[in-house]
Amino acid sequence: QGPSPFYLVIECGASGVLLCEKGPLPATTELKVSSKANAPHSNGKRFQHDLALQLDYYMSPQFCGVASAIVNGSYSSKGIDLTVLPTCPVGEEQASVRTYLDANPSVVGMGTVEQNIFIPTLQAKPDLKCTAVAAMFGESPLCIASLNELSSDSGIGTHEDTVDIMRRILDSDKAVASPRSSKINDLLSNKYEGIQAYTTTEVPTLRRALDGKDPIVTRLEGLNGAKLGYSQVLFAADECLQDDRRAIIEAFCEATFDGWEHVIRNPKEAVEMVKEAQKMLGLDDESNDHWHPSDDFMLEMTEKCGDYVKGTFEGDRYGVIDKKRWDEANGWLLQGKSEGEIDGFGLDAAVWQPSQQLLSGNNLARSILSKAKSSAECFQKLHGRKPSLAVVTVGDLERYKQGDRRREIYSTASESWFNKTAAGEANGFVVKEIRLNSSATTDELLSQIYTLRDFDGIQVMWPMPDHIDTARVYSAINFQQDVDGIHYIGQTEIGNENAYPPVTPAATVALLDEFDVEVKGKRVLVIGRSPIVGSPIAHMMREMGAAVTVAHNQVPLETLKEIVGEAEVIISCAGMPGAIKAEWINGAVVVNVGTTFDEVKDSLVSDFDGDIEKNASRFSPVPGGIGPLSLPILLNNVAKAAWDGMGTAGSVLSNGWELETAKLRKKYHFDSYKEALDAAKKVDKLSTVMDHHANMQFTHKCVDGVDLELEFFTFEAKQITQKDYDAAQAVDMILSANQVKMSRYSYELDEKSIAQYPASPRGSSKLLRCEANGNVAYHGNFSKSFASMVRGCHLVFNDSRVLDARLFVKDGSGSNVELMILDLGSIDVEGTCVGTPLQAMIRSSEVKAGDVFQEFQGKGEIEVVEVKGIWEEDEKSDGNGTECFVRIKSNDSVEDYLASAGSVPIPPYLSRESQETDKEAYNNTYAENAGSVAAPTAGLHFTEAVLNEIGEKNCSYLSLHVGAGTFKPVMVDDARDHEMHAESFAVSVRELKRIIAALKEKKPLIVVGTTSSRTLESLYWCGAKRVQGLDNSSSNNLFLGQFDWVPLKAMAGRSVSRVAALEALVEGLGDDDIVAGSTALMISPPNYEFMVVDHLVTNFHAPDSTLMLLVAAFMKDGTGSKIRQIYENAQKNSYRFLSYGDVCMFSRPGS
Repeated sequence: QGPSPFYLVIECGASGVLLCEKGPLPATTELKVSSKANAPHSNGKRFQHDLALQLDYYMSPQFCGVASAIVNGSYSSKGIDLTVLPTCPVGEEQASVRTYLDANPSVVGMGTVEQNIFIPTLQAKPDLKCTAVAAMFGESPLCIASLNELSSDSGIGTHEDTVDIMRRILDSDKAVASPRSSKINDLLSNKYEGIQAYTTTEVPTLRRALDGKDPIVTRLEGLNGAKLGYSQVLFAADECLQDDRRAIIEAFCEATFDGWEHVIRNPKEAVEMVKEAQKMLGLDDESNDHWHPSDDFMLEMTEKCGDYVKGTFEGDRYGVIDKKRWDEANGWLLQGKSEGEIDGFGLDAAVWQPSQQLLSGNNLARSILSKAKSSAECFQKLHGRKPSLAVVTVGDLERYKQGDRRREIYSTASESWFNKTAAGEANGFVVKEIRLNSSATTDELLSQIYTLRDFDGIQVMWPMPDHIDTARVYSAINFQQDVDGIHYIGQTEIGNENAYPPVTPAATVALLDEFDVEVKGKRVLVIGRSPIVGSPIAHMMREMGAAVTVAHNQVPLETLKEIVGEAEVIISCAGMPGAIKAEWINGAVVVNVGTTFDEVKDSLVSDFDGDIEKNASRFSPVPGGIGPLSLPILLNNVAKAAWDGMGTAGSVLSNGWELETAKLRKKYHFDSYKEALDAAKKVDKLSTVMDHHANMQFTHKCVDGVDLELEFFTFEAKQITQKDYDAAQAVDMILSANQVKMSRYSYELDEKSIAQYPASPRGSSKLLRCEANGNVAYHGNFSKSFASMVRGCHLVFNDSRVLDARLFVKDGSGSNVELMILDLGSIDVEGTCVGTPLQAMIRSSEVKAGDVFQEFQGKGEIEVVEVKGIWEEDEKSDGNGTECFVRIKSNDSVEDYLASAGSVPIPPYLSRESQETDKEAYNNTYAENAGSVAAPTAGLHFTEAVLNEIGEKNCSYLSLHVGAGTFKPVMVDDARDHEMHAESFAVSVRELKRIIAALKEKKPLIVVGTTSSRTLESLYWCGAKRVQGLDNSSSNNLFLGQFDWVPLKAMAGRSVSRVAALEALVEGLGDDDIVAGSTALMISPPNYEFMVVDHLVTNFHAPDSTLMLLVAAFMKDGTGSKIRQIYENAQKNSYRFLSYGDVCMFSRPGS
């Protein structure tokens, strides 16, 4: 326009450009081909730049898109002179690019690598300075291939750069580094029971080696929660994302993914392009056994790789990385990192993204499909079967004639509308596709439908032949099975809010919601009025508050043009290419529902003719808009129908819970009201933790006792949800008829085995070592044996110090009475006595408030301010006493007063008075923080020399102040009814971070003492509460109830890692801050699973103590037989028991 000089440049492939002369463009100007010599600027291209590419493997079909772009000259045509770098060692791709750019700073440097390698490498070596911009594969094709089902002890041959990840996924050290080049032979020769493989490569090769028999394939993505993320990630050096080089990277992506589109559409031609590229680059010389030397193998691999590329399609292009999915994988790969550290780490999502103008449906579809799959898997786990769908088709549907081609170029077997059987199988559903001849009568079709009552969902494909009575057919489909929503409008009109929406209309609403397109009060035009698309969409838009106009094929063209121009939102469902002119649109949001496959263009086309982008404010692309959503929403409806179908009255789950309509119900029977009320209180406590309460109803049955009926439902969902099943599971754990009988975990303790005094010198005690496999070894001297056992481990100690908490006082009659302080952990021991009420036990049954006792040595009066009740101990305790609160009338601090007037609170079962030597012997060498009234005795064996041998850097310390409740035996038949006394704990953020660092370094955690173990397990559950959003208390005021872990386990299982839980407690705190609280956690078999502790160092415990239960739970000993045998054999081997006795080291089975 005007007199300014300009160039008109039109790209035309590798042959060059068409170029016009300088100056205004005359009508008769002749266009001519320009050569590099006479082009005014870089051959007429946008730029001319060298780009170096580091592939993470030899040239093969996994790089088909690159091969296509090379052979077709696409890079050259975009001004890119491409250099492909020599293959580098695995895992060194980022370093290779960095090294090359340091030597060639003017070059644009890029590479390919899997996200599960890229992210950990970048986190460990930030100086590599590279960032992901796109990805060729939507998810990792990594798997385990085996010839037989794998056992927990199976050895897995693993790529050397992924051994750590494999071990983490498998929770086992059976993954071992093995050569890539011989992996197939290693498997076939039984060197390994399984190999790390790629579904694109080794799996097809194995099938050929096995004469067509498929190997057993276990995908790694999702296995035990693994999220490996994208594969064949395209990354660039950070400096290349600046200035004009950013445009070069964008051009490279454009050429690469244009190449992939060509591959997907022409896989046979792509095979030849890979061969040509191999010759051109000389990157085909790998010697290995996992490439089958045949064209059919190359073709299969090409097609499989193309399917993974389809998983990156979003909007109008392949290769797009979705930041949410990227961050989810980062969260798993960088376990323990904060949300801020994970957010967008290693990604520049802006380089290669579709236009913000597009309402893209692919990522939304993946999300819905993932939820449907998870729901199906949960349903199968609970009910022992998969959700099921029957699809009935009468005759050959016109739109299905191109179904195979549409699947080839737009979707994969796991997500294709045109192969629901395969898609169902891939996502956890059973789909039966039934095809009737076009001559089938209405009665024959109805007869077929009547045989499908056992299916959760029924879909009758439309349109049906004209002679079929569609009204009778649709009426024969029970609305509870109507997953295609043919009854939707009628059901919603009568108030059924659970009616399944038709698939495509639901997809339309979901897409509008995803992109925050508001229709309330807007003029919405729906073009088309079919009973399962247009009409339901119009109904939904009205329900959402829109002013709806419906157009159809009887509306005159001029009228249609007018209402299209007036509409603010246009939803076109006509299925008639070119029926609407894009130029009629006046800035509206356009949703393209109606699409048609044009065989000439080999592509889907919309109802619009012309440039929608120019006239619409936003629009859904074709393909990539509504289409991808249809199958996920259908399967989601099927999953919901399966769950709803199990909610019919009278059906009972295997755990005894009865399914009512949208409710779970179960009765528990008790012999008395007290037992029933106690049970209800337990349920109320766990319900509070879960924030999900049960309805409860008591029914008195006179002499037959009381029924407690519990009912769970989710009000807002109006259906049974996972939260209801979690709550039911939690209730079963605490109310199950399978009692935790203390008698199972008891043993005969010979009085001669009770150590009256500690081993002398300290550390000369015996050590019993019980390994994870149950093998037991006996060591004669702890100090000589222990340090060598724990090399490479991290140890955690309880540094609480015992105060002289036992006093002797005179009562009103002058008699001597024992007074024992029960708890010092919850008070400030530096505070004055007179201002600090103390929880105590007075060894007398006749104590009342107001009683005054005289300290035996004349150090002041002690007044009883409150009586709590009877204090019960075993027969060794010189009788029971009274639990009360007392106030010592002294201005001394509590700690100073006890130091001057008290004596060492050695356990009552020693049946002796404390001696001067007990002052040192009953405290650990590292004891520091005053607050215990009983020793954390597992630490009594550690000397300064042993600690020095272990090394300070391998030790962490916390404090749990032990109360006298540790002496209280379990005196009830069911140990679950034993009331645990809460004890206070504290740990510095610095020490907790040291523990977290050790866990991240995969160091086994050896915890010294049941008190340290109880503290760490309590910290885990407090952190898990926080991760799940169930706790917002400060980190210095934590509390864990006796059974709080039960609902937390039911809700999360092991999905909250120990690192994530502990990091949640220290987030935002400084190293000198303190994490503190109190815990009443009860650890007992058979349901408790240790979440943090790998190895436990502990003494031999009293036969009727909760500590026996803790050790049995650690040993996964549900019957008590293992721990009883270990203790009985220890007595036979002259081991000494209880506080001053010998020590054990247990390894958790499976650790």
